[in-house]
This record gives sequence, structure tokens and C-alpha cells, in this order.
Amino acid sequence: MKSSIRIAIIGDYDSNRLRQTETTKGLEHAARKIGVKLEAVWVPTTQIGIKSEELLSDFDAYFGAPGAVVSLEGALRGIKFARESSKPYLGTCAGFQYAVLEFARNAMGIEKATSAEFDPNSSQLVLSELSCQIAGKKMTVRILPDTLAYKLYGAREVTEEHYCHYGINPQFSSVLQQEGMKISATDEAGEPRVIELPSKGFYLATLFVPQSSSTPTHPHPLLVGYLKAILN
Repeated sequence: MKSSIRIAIIGDYDSNRLRQTETTKGLEHAARKIGVKLEAVWVPTTQIGIKSEELLSDFDAYFGAPGAVVSLEGALRGIKFARESSKPYLGTCAGFQYAVLEFARNAMGIEKATSAEFDPNSSQLVLSELSCQIAGKKMTVRILPDTLAYKLYGAREVTEEHYCHYGINPQFSSVLQQEGMKISATDEAGEPRVIELPSKGFYLATLFVPQSSSTPTHPHPLLVGYLKAILN
């Protein structure tokens, strides 16, 4: 078993963004919990070019960071590399949104798949504005059995803090699932909150931000499970 791990955090770090500082701290909480040395490196999206393997191949796992990015294409290239590498991937908030876009574009062939955040009039709007405003709210998340999310939480309902305004467009939900993306948790209205790619082992993304509730004494179970998956 490894005694140290290196994680590439795909995103543009800004110390003034609380969700991003919480990301680094949350991973550190989990690393101390399981007794592993952690090196978490923020990889700016502007640096992720066409040959992303040159920048990303030496990492043990990948994390899709919360927060808007400078280069959407760079973020999608990084997540594509993570998905195709079959190394563990965990995305939160924007890391959920971009994972869905990357899958739609590169695994499903929806070349112009986009979000209402970038092009609200697109005919390939895979991500649409959420039906309710959830930014800054703690909400109940319902977890489906026989999923990675349930294995990590060990519970059917949890409360998580949300900061996103965009989620999976209901018009694309069925086709995403037909192509291998699993919706493993929803809100009380049935809107997706966690997605997985079971064929990739540990590949999970949450529309909420689990690291916001992580503490040194109680690291978040998703972060702990993520690091354990890297070790194993």
C-alpha cells in the first residue's frame, strides 16, 4: 500500500474563494485520518493543453475543483484525461458540471454540449439552470442503494451544502444514463445531485460541496473514501 499520494486538483486556485481553500483543507483532513502523506497540486486550466498527459500523468488521482475556471477547454481536457486514465476522480460543484459536459462531448459525441452558464440558447444544453435556487443552502440528498455513494456514506439520506446554480438538464438525463453515467443521489424533487461512472471504478462527482462540512476531527466520508481508493 502507498504511503504517500499525489492529487491533481483541476481548477484555478484563488485564496479568496472559500470553497477552494476548503478543498485543500478537506483533503488534508482525510489524509491525516487515514495516515497518509498527501501532496495536492492545483493545476491551472490554462496550462492543460492538448497534450495533457505531459502535465497530468504522474499523479495518482484527480479532483475536479469547485468554482468557475479560466479555461473551460482546459478543464474538460483535464477531466477527459482523468476519465480515460481510470484513476480515481472526485469532482464537486463545478467539478460535477464539467464532468457531465466532458462525458457528453467525448464519450457520447455531443460535440457542442454546453451549459446555460455559457450559452443559454444552445440546442445541446446538457446543463440547465436549476429549478430552485440552492446556492448557500443545506439540503437533503437521497442516496440510491447499490451505488458507490451509498457505500461511502452508509446512509440513504444526508444533508449537504450546495453552491451551484446549474445541474443536469432533465431532457438529457435519460440519455446520459443510457450511455453509462449513473445518477446515484438526488434531491427531494428527484434532481440529480451525485453522478458516477461505475465502469471506471472510483469516479464520482457531487453537485454539492462535501469539503465545506469537513473538519479535522470529522473528515467528510466522501473524501476519506476517495483517498482510500487511491491507496488501494
